[in-house]
Amino acid sequence: MNAGRRSVPTLPVPALRDAVARETVGLSLRKAASEITVSPNGLRNFLKGSVPHPATRGKLERWLAARGRGSRPPHIGQLVRLLNELAADLSPGQAAQLGRDVADLLARAYEARRQGAPRWVLELVRHYRPRGRKSESEVA
Repeated sequence: MNAGRRSVPTLPVPALRDAVARETVGLSLRKAASEITVSPNGLRNFLKGSVPHPATRGKLERWLAARGRGSRPPHIGQLVRLLNELAADLSPGQAAQLGRDVADLLARAYEARRQGAPRWVLELVRHYRPRGRKSESEVA
């Protein structure tokens, strides 16, 4: 790796695609592609679902990191889709448990830092809460 290039954490492709799509809103395809240093066709194909080459993926991630401004919080649908993709090889019950575990982990992380969990975390916890079972407070 070149010493002049900073290492950027690798995002899962669906999350990378969503982030790039959010950041390119309001930019022409040519302008965004120019900033990223990819071809307009390559950017369009990526946004429509193609898997980028490793070099292109690095450019996309570096471009996102360089933009550096805070992006909007994730939408619950994006999180559920991502968790479903991560759990593709699991049974439906295991996938639901993975979702509950991730949601609980996020909620506990905010709690441990004495911060209120953001709305998207609370929505994720509610989404993965088992249905049809009474909570401990309702049983007591």
